[in-house]
Amino acid sequence: MANTESLHPDFTRRLQLLHDSVNCRKVDHIMAAPFYTYLPVTLYNETTIKDTIGDWRNAIPSYIRYHEEYQPDLAYGPEAIFPGPALEALDCQFVRWPGRHFDDPNLGFQVVDSEYMPQEEYLEYAEDPTGFLMKKILPRHFAKLEGLKLLDFSMAIWHGALYATLPAAAPAVQEAFAAITDCSKRFSPLVEADGQFYQTMAAKGFPCGVDLVTSAPFDIFNDTLRGFLNVTTDMYECPDELLQAVNAATKVQVRYLKNTIKSRPIGVIGFMLHNGFDMFMSREHFQTFYWPGLKACIDTCIENNVIPWIYIEDSFMSKLDILERDVPAHKCIMTFTGTNDVPKIKERFGGRYCFKGGVEGTLLQYGSKDDVIRAVKNAIDIYAPGGGFILDCDVTVDLAKPENLHAFFDTARSYMKY
Repeated sequence: MANTESLHPDFTRRLQLLHDSVNCRKVDHIMAAPFYTYLPVTLYNETTIKDTIGDWRNAIPSYIRYHEEYQPDLAYGPEAIFPGPALEALDCQFVRWPGRHFDDPNLGFQVVDSEYMPQEEYLEYAEDPTGFLMKKILPRHFAKLEGLKLLDFSMAIWHGALYATLPAAAPAVQEAFAAITDCSKRFSPLVEADGQFYQTMAAKGFPCGVDLVTSAPFDIFNDTLRGFLNVTTDMYECPDELLQAVNAATKVQVRYLKNTIKSRPIGVIGFMLHNGFDMFMSREHFQTFYWPGLKACIDTCIENNVIPWIYIEDSFMSKLDILERDVPAHKCIMTFTGTNDVPKIKERFGGRYCFKGGVEGTLLQYGSKDDVIRAVKNAIDIYAPGGGFILDCDVTVDLAKPENLHAFFDTARSYMKY
């Protein structure tokens, strides 16, 4: 990024527009960048979701075509899609996808909410998160990694390191190592192609919209280990054990974020919040279990000049004062979904945080062109005054009428109200 003269002028302009929006400065037009997963696939029908899961490279021409036709202000690629070859290499147990579990080639992957960790294992996780994940969770998530249960490097010091290698001769361990190698070989070309996609987009003038997507430390248990309902009841049944585990997960995640930021250029990190909202979590539980870990991750981003994008799924109305108290102004992007109190949020946070959203995503699929124009103008009327707004939808957009997409972008570029 040092040689700015070599960058596409639209890349420089859009990147400046992003930073101006985050800083709540007035801009000459509203950024428009709907977040999506499969939209270019369903829009052009040049490939299927099944074949995209099978190989991201099948869909990259459609992703490029989408950006060239609609000129969004930020680029999104296919990396949010689970890669079928890598899942197959490890015999994944927690994802369902077309081609293996169902026949419809245009159904997306599905994550199975299940219990992969019993309640009594919280303290074991807290004592050694890395060892626990390797020996307990990976074999439960991936059938071909069963052999990892036999490995133990917790005392791999001097002679202990030599003895720790002995289980590697077991067939189950060798099968696990072979599966890991196979996964790497299958997945690496897709990751390389995804990186090349973003290089292509930068050369065409489109900065990356989000460089890394993660969640709150609490949601590690909510999403992948205990399951949504189990972890909710755990706050009442074993609060001390849960809190120890969340604190341990926070340390691991903060270290991971720091190492990732050091390893490559990172502009935006997205935090998709799958719990913490008003319907399922009280203020007391939020401030005990959820917010400290998430705040530590947000602080890590800000301290390292990375923009945290806080994507709030469902209402956080009872917790707005906590965000206002602890999140510095002009440092982050916030998306609020599942609330009808948008004017109240704007009144409280306007000029402090950059909002991303504003339009119901279903309108792009089911509404008329005029419906979309009205919705975009209404969003700009509410969010744009004073600066700090990026036009997006309240859901991940996967289906849309072409004329509605054009109306979405054209109105964002032509309609302004301060």
